[in-house]
Amino acid sequence: MGRFESTVEFYTRYREPYSPRFFQRVSERIGLRGNESLLDVGCGPGLLALGFAPYVGSCTGVDPEAAMVAAAKAAAAEAGVALRLRQGRIEDFAEAGPFDMVTIGRAIHWMDRERTLAVLERIVSDSGRIVICGASSLETVPWAALYDEVRRSWASHANETNYRLNGREWFANSKFREVDSVEAVTGQQVSIADLIGRALSKSNTSTEVLGERRAEFEAEITAALEPFAQDGMLQEEIVARARIFGRMGR
Repeated sequence: MGRFESTVEFYTRYREPYSPRFFQRVSERIGLRGNESLLDVGCGPGLLALGFAPYVGSCTGVDPEAAMVAAAKAAAAEAGVALRLRQGRIEDFAEAGPFDMVTIGRAIHWMDRERTLAVLERIVSDSGRIVICGASSLETVPWAALYDEVRRSWASHANETNYRLNGREWFANSKFREVDSVEAVTGQQVSIADLIGRALSKSNTSTEVLGERRAEFEAEITAALEPFAQDGMLQEEIVARARIFGRMGR
């Protein structure tokens, strides 16, 4: 079983969302004209590819997990988006490109840096952009720190240091440099069940990791969050960020 195979059913529905305003702002900042070719690396269920689809000419997604590729195919069909999909690792990506825009979401920390950079240097067009995206709940929300603390106490890798990469350092000594950044904050309401689903969407608190302890895990999160809920709902603020990289000297 792949690292994320048991998370697929939770990923699309419960992960912190990217808002329509985020996609619009990034597209405007880059200056997309609607005829660009986009490659979504580690595409998962296609959240970034489908979000940027209205702003580009063609979309391709690549992911090593067969179940994620199937989820992206289903989501694209439901959205009416023509999304080409490839199962495999970006390190082994054989297509020549070029691609005008490469998006990478919550996946860069799983990639072999040297091999991935070699592929990106080959397939990104001269004026192309690499967009590293992420979305997270703002820690200023009263319950957020407690939720994170409880979830991490059950995690297979509790410190999660490998998830917090510095994009500028990751691209250091490559042909790419950071040229811009975009941020968009959106408020939403979530239920405790939603937040349990979000925890189950993460590889280190997946149903595979928790096993027979899942019910106890869910009960502990519920007990921690119930004092903050009103009519079963909690208010949340999601910040979506994009760090934009282009070729050196351009």
